[in-house]
Amino acid sequence: MFSTILTTEWVARTTPRSITPPLSAKLRHIHRRWMDEILEWLGPTLAPDADFWNGWSAVRYINDQFDRQYRRECALIAAILPLLRPSDAFILCATTVVLERTHRDLDQLGRRQGMTDVVAALAYRFLKLLRTWFAEIERVTEELTLDELPLDGRRALAQLRAAAAARQ
Repeated sequence: MFSTILTTEWVARTTPRSITPPLSAKLRHIHRRWMDEILEWLGPTLAPDADFWNGWSAVRYINDQFDRQYRRECALIAAILPLLRPSDAFILCATTVVLERTHRDLDQLGRRQGMTDVVAALAYRFLKLLRTWFAEIERVTEELTLDELPLDGRRALAQLRAAAAARQ
């Protein structure tokens, strides 16, 4: 009887993982498309011949299209935080804070004339931090499935997927 219970528990615990792909698989696709779009807008600030208008365009993108998608991603993070190990939640939150500071600095300095080199450095840092943030989100969701997400997390994921589909 004990082996029957053990087997039943083992099957119940392992079956959903093998049938349902991890949340990270869905996010990886979304992040890849989003990163491509971000590079289109921020990439020109990194060019040797970049000017004020390249920085201005990047700032406009960051404050409009990027910000909408970023808020959706943050809603998903808020939904998954209670499901994460405390150390993973801390690292994800700390990475988010650094990304937001760099976002703020890029916004403030990208609007000023004569800051092209500084904007290029900030855009480069922002892109690196964004890749790290995406990788961290994907890492901590490797063991989570859609079934484990609370309703607000499912809603945020649906919005992220719809936005990614619209970018095709």
